[in-house]
Amino acid sequence: MLRRFALSAAAVAAISTTALAADLPIRAPAPAPVFVPPPAFSWAGIYIGVTAGYARGYHHYDDLQGAFLGYPGFADSRSDGFAFGGTLGVNFQTGSLVYGLETDINWLTNSATYVDPNGAINNFFPSETADLNYLGTLRGRLGLAVDRTLVYFTAGLAYAGVQDTVQYNSFRFSTWNTPYYNVDTTRVGWVVGTGVEYALAPNWTVKGEALYADLGTTEANWASPGSQAFPANANYNLRLDTTAALIRGGVNYKLDWLAPAPPIARY
Repeated sequence: MLRRFALSAAAVAAISTTALAADLPIRAPAPAPVFVPPPAFSWAGIYIGVTAGYARGYHHYDDLQGAFLGYPGFADSRSDGFAFGGTLGVNFQTGSLVYGLETDINWLTNSATYVDPNGAINNFFPSETADLNYLGTLRGRLGLAVDRTLVYFTAGLAYAGVQDTVQYNSFRFSTWNTPYYNVDTTRVGWVVGTGVEYALAPNWTVKGEALYADLGTTEANWASPGSQAFPANANYNLRLDTTAALIRGGVNYKLDWLAPAPPIARY
């Protein structure tokens, strides 16, 4: 009898528990976290940097009256040197299109001396020494970005400190009145180039680029006081042209000014 009562009580308890559980609200499982991919690298912002590389100068001399070469003609020389400097720029970005402005200045070690190989004909040995001391640019940049890689074209204004020293050394006539030019000027011209830049980290990028600058033409004038070689008060002109090619690498630090705010994850 006691055993039947215990079994009946257990059955009633089991039915009651099942009914009570059926009346409780059912909780849905917690949703899995939504994966938000990291934002693509943004090139927008102000940046500063340093550059270093190799520079080549091309120096062309036109002797218009033959005062230096002994005959009207021209001469060319080439200078090679190191370039190092600093950069300041700003980028804007619309989709994959990156555009902006950049200015830089480079200090150069370029120097070349040309001595006329035909000087022995008249015992005159004209020499020209060209120094390319610095090169600066103000350029626009336009490029295409693929996440952390930027390929760009650049063009704009170039200016440079160029010093041309030209002397006509004579072994036949007195040298006190032979022409001597020392033209130390800031030349202004144009520059074009291309480059590739890569983002190592959110604020650090490295780049390699090549630039070509045409620094224009200047003229040197000399009036002879008179000698057997140069008539008195005769005017002589020398036209000087300079261009430069620059291959360099650089490191930039991008400030977060003007950069877009990162996206906020939503669930």
